[in-house]
Amino acid sequence: MKSTKPKNSVNDAKEVYSLVEQRFIELWGDMSSWWGVSRTMAEIHGLLFITSTPHSAEDIQNSLGISRGNVSMNIRTLVEWGLVRRVRKRGDRRDYYESLTDVWEMFTVLASQRKRREIDPIVKTLKQCRIDLANLEQTSSKKEALTTGHHVQRVEELLGFLLTVEKVAEHFFKNNEGLREAMQLLAHID
Repeated sequence: MKSTKPKNSVNDAKEVYSLVEQRFIELWGDMSSWWGVSRTMAEIHGLLFITSTPHSAEDIQNSLGISRGNVSMNIRTLVEWGLVRRVRKRGDRRDYYESLTDVWEMFTVLASQRKRREIDPIVKTLKQCRIDLANLEQTSSKKEALTTGHHVQRVEELLGFLLTVEKVAEHFFKNNEGLREAMQLLAHID
């Protein structure tokens, strides 16, 4: 009969935690393209989110095997966006960083940042196109007016759509409860 050696559950737990953390960080990195952020930024955020303990820049650098400069640049952006907070540990002069823990708040911040970086510049450009076309309409010939009219129609339709999306986003992303409310409404659509 084989002798079964009892496993050390503490070591097993550490191995499982380590494996789960690695998988989670990799998944977070894979999802980075959905959020419009760099893989490294997502991996740093993934590490801070899954471990739920504050990490110093050196801890992050060692855990992910990335350069100090890369950690610094991405942490700065994560802090600016509000996904990560700087915290202090008593008796330690280093800065430590921790992730938001509320998933709804985290995705509200991500959605808001994507809107700011992607939708807002499009709306601004379309508004300028509308102004330029309005100025052109005033001085165009009958032949040019037909083309201008088509341009105006397309710009107005797209701008109208994006402004509607923007109003919905403002309503639902005013706080993290708004995103939860929006998702619950969408989940009940038949």
